[in-house]
Amino acid sequence: MATDSSDGRGQSETTSDDELTEFRSHLNRLKQTGCTILVVGDAPRRLFTRTSAQLLGDDDTVRYRLVAATDATIESIVERLPAAEQLPCPLADTVHILNHAGAPRSMTAASNPDAPPSFADVRETRIADPELAGLQSALIDGIEEFARGTDLRPADLRVGVDSLKPLVDHYGEDVVRRCLRIVGGHVRDHDAMAHYVLPGAYESDRVQALVDEVDLVIEVRGVNPNEYDHGAQQRWRVPSRDLTMDWTPL
Repeated sequence: MATDSSDGRGQSETTSDDELTEFRSHLNRLKQTGCTILVVGDAPRRLFTRTSAQLLGDDDTVRYRLVAATDATIESIVERLPAAEQLPCPLADTVHILNHAGAPRSMTAASNPDAPPSFADVRETRIADPELAGLQSALIDGIEEFARGTDLRPADLRVGVDSLKPLVDHYGEDVVRRCLRIVGGHVRDHDAMAHYVLPGAYESDRVQALVDEVDLVIEVRGVNPNEYDHGAQQRWRVPSRDLTMDWTPL
């Protein structure tokens, strides 16, 4: 297994060629068959937003994006979605926002000063169910609706939840773990990709309680740009295979 001695400027001796080949091969298979990813780390929220934006896909390809916000702001949701003018089709045709905030306020309506005009027609589901079953059902329904209405290819459908922290705080690890297992089944049924943000160290009890329910883990961290040629790094893990890649620029 790789150790934690990479300097972050690229691949180092800590990741062997065999491990890197195994990781790339496994990642390519997961992209074809569907996967779930946990995004963790002791890092500023802006780094989670940047990572989420990358996982939701480029703006030059038609992607279908189902984004659930529990404690993410509308500003961060806007930042992780492509600009409407850059997309090959209307934002409203490819994005569905699930609003699971404690006191749901519309994230897309004109009454929200932080919502850009391009969000006016984006579908939003505000979830009032106090139990986690409400969000779980909305995620499943959103996945199935995109699958019914489009001819999905592998990795066309991207799902994001930001974040799991209030869900674990309120419902507990066992309930959230079961939710991830059920939603993950629907993600894989449609060869989709889902990621869940959970701020906290990889070694923390909270993160470790959920690791077995995902295929991949991405750690993010900020670094001193005076020491590196960048200010943030990521490290990918495949827990089931005991694979850990080196830190690389985010």
